[in-house]
Amino acid sequence: MPEKKPKKPVSVTLDSDVLEALQHLIRQGEAPSVSSLVNDALRHRLERRQQAERVRAYLEENLLGGQALTEEELVEARGMLAANKARTAARRGSGASAA
Repeated sequence: MPEKKPKKPVSVTLDSDVLEALQHLIRQGEAPSVSSLVNDALRHRLERRQQAERVRAYLEENLLGGQALTEEELVEARGMLAANKARTAARRGSGASAA
């Protein structure tokens, strides 16, 4: 098992509705503390960012022959991903009864 890294205290300001929702999760037993929830959420975000960078590097190396994606291509790709997420969310929200 990897060694635990020391924790460092920081101060953050949360919107009141976010804090209330986090406290509700804690009361429901889904997490031991606000700190653990915030830490997990930020770790997940950082992991997603690292994964996105690995995908980008793979695409540039293997599909574009080492040529970097342009900023315009990245903006277009982000738009395509956002549209795909919205379609998926809409399908899930409809109860998938159209299947």
